[in-house]
Amino acid sequence: MRDMALAIGLLAVSLVALLWVMGLLSVGTDTESGATPTADVVGGFDRAGDSLELPLAVPDGLPRSWQATTFLLADPAVQGGDGVLVVRGGWLTAEGRFITLIESPAEAAALVSQEVGQGLGSVGQVDSGGAQWSVYPGQRGEQVWVRTVRGGSVTLLITGSASRADFDTLAAALS
Repeated sequence: MRDMALAIGLLAVSLVALLWVMGLLSVGTDTESGATPTADVVGGFDRAGDSLELPLAVPDGLPRSWQATTFLLADPAVQGGDGVLVVRGGWLTAEGRFITLIESPAEAAALVSQEVGQGLGSVGQVDSGGAQWSVYPGQRGEQVWVRTVRGGSVTLLITGSASRADFDTLAAALS
């Protein structure tokens, strides 16, 4: 029995070493090596809209230079927490800044409260992508743009450290 356990252990170590040499197995994560993680953000919004039966806005025509980095579907009803359902996707722009799109069936005030902070009021309006967005103060000096679409059934929130031009690009991709 001892010999069989040693043989299986040696075989397992050899297999791991072989996979590592072939590049099919790595030690650590991409973030440790400095590489930016990737995600299928546009596909994620498309699939989430279908599975949740929500008319989510799926970004179309984003620049190839933007790297999709994160996608998350957070449903407090399933996860046993408080808050509102959100579908969140993020990109790293060509200038190395972050921009995030958050969509939710929640009202704008509830979404802004959850994502940015309670008690914040709109500080103005901006026209972009053929629509009017309410502007809110963001965290860490970030911008926050909010509007409702699909007859008020979905609230869109764009935030991040990206430039105004990048916000305009994302807003236009949602129209």
